Amino acid sequence: MSDNCTKPVRDLFPVLPDQLPLTVAWSRAVSAGANFPLAYHLETEIQFVKQGQGSYFIQDRNYPFKMNSLIVIRPNEIHRLIPNPGQRLEKGAVIFSENLLDDSEQACFPDNFPHHICLSEHDATDFEVTLRSIIDERNNRRPLWQNMIKTELMKLVLLIKRTGVQNDEELPEPENRLVEEMIKYIETNFAQDLTLNFLADRFALSPSYLSHLFKKCTGLNLKHYVLQRRIVEAKKLLESDPKLKISAIPHIVGFHDFPVFNRNFRQVIGLTPSAYRKIMHEHSK
Repeated sequence: MSDNCTKPVRDLFPVLPDQLPLTVAWSRAVSAGANFPLAYHLETEIQFVKQGQGSYFIQDRNYPFKMNSLIVIRPNEIHRLIPNPGQRLEKGAVIFSENLLDDSEQACFPDNFPHHICLSEHDATDFEVTLRSIIDERNNRRPLWQNMIKTELMKLVLLIKRTGVQNDEELPEPENRLVEEMIKYIETNFAQDLTLNFLADRFALSPSYLSHLFKKCTGLNLKHYVLQRRIVEAKKLLESDPKLKISAIPHIVGFHDFPVFNRNFRQVIGLTPSAYRKIMHEHSK
């Protein structure tokens, strides 16, 4: 499957009919090497990997995961899943607004909290039981189900924080640190004309080595990473500034003309920019 074959954003975060700001799911699948786009959202995302291997790219680092791994993604952090082809991946996920919990400060994860945690079998069991309880309450909606979800979600957050205190996040490999520097540069300059040859000169690497290293660490080739980073920025503008003309956005984020922007946005997100803005505006009411 090519880097352009991605799941439309409208399918990623379904909301409950009563608009409880929470998405929770359990999934089992054999990865066929699907490519997921860069993503970001205003909510906290927790991924619990019960079985399988792969990695999550978060902000500017790659975090390999295996059985009983916990992935913590804070609000507004750019990320993408990189599953290992042919792996059976079983995982649970919860995406929630910090405002859902009465103690929203307790629901936050500090900036220095690890993105990846290896759980003991005991902690993994506690986490899975709690997550499945949330799923059960969401699906069956017995009396006081929303209150039960909030209680179980707070327990989940506290379990994560307790295990996070006991885990030291591994330092990145030297190659990963080099890619971190590239991504920091791209983050500041993604609206500029960034080419493989330009960045190879900038970081004193051969174009072929830079290309190999970048894809190894991010799961995307450089061209698609820059394209998707521009799309992420366009999404932010469409959500945050309803008065900004859509025709002005391509030049702000680094596209030379509107047709190219419109085509790539639809290819990556599954919606046109105008349709995406309309949906986001309706959900924010």
